[in-house]
Amino acid sequence: ERFAAYERAVACCTDPEQFDFRPLPGAGTVQVTIGSGSPAFEFHSGLSHFAAFRLPEGDGPFRVRVKSLFDGEPPGGSLFYPVVAMLDESFIVTRISGLENLRLEPSLARPGAGAGLALVAPFDPSVSRERYIVVFTPAVLLGAPPEDRSEGDMVTQPAIDWLRRNERRVLDPSPFGRLEILVAPAQPPSSG
Repeated sequence: ERFAAYERAVACCTDPEQFDFRPLPGAGTVQVTIGSGSPAFEFHSGLSHFAAFRLPEGDGPFRVRVKSLFDGEPPGGSLFYPVVAMLDESFIVTRISGLENLRLEPSLARPGAGAGLALVAPFDPSVSRERYIVVFTPAVLLGAPPEDRSEGDMVTQPAIDWLRRNERRVLDPSPFGRLEILVAPAQPPSSG
C-alpha cells in the first residue's frame, strides 16, 4: 500500500523556493514523519516525498544529524533511505549527501532512541551561506532509474556500487518513514 500511495503522488512545486521550510532549533531534536500526506518533488533522481527545514541562525559552527528509523526488523522491515540536500539563500544546492554517508546507529546509541541509519552534516555560517536542508530518498530505490541522467543526479556510479555491495544486507526501501533531526553545536577543538 505504501508504493501504491507513492505511485499516486504528484509534485507539490516546480522549484525549491516554493517549499514550506520548517525552522530547526539552535539545539535539540525534531521528530518528523514523511508519509503520503507529505509534499513530493521531482528531484534529479526522480519523484520523492520530502521534509524541508530552515537551518538555525547564528554565528557558530554546528552539526545536523539526520536519522531514519527502521520500520520493523530485518529481514521483513523497511526504511526511508535519507539523502540530504543543502541549499543556500537562493535555494541553490551547494552540496548533497549520498547513500554511502549513511551509518548504522543502534538503539543503544542514545537512551530512548530507535535503531536506524544516520548521517551527520557539519555547518559553519562563517564560511558558508547554506540556509536550508531538504531530506528525501533517491527514486532509484523505489523503482526504475530516471531516463534522463544529469550531473546532479543521485544515481551516481558510487551510489550504484554501494547498492550492489549492500543489496542483500539492507532493508527494503520505503517511500515513507520516520526521521529524527538533531541539531547540536560543533565540538570545540580539543586542547593538548
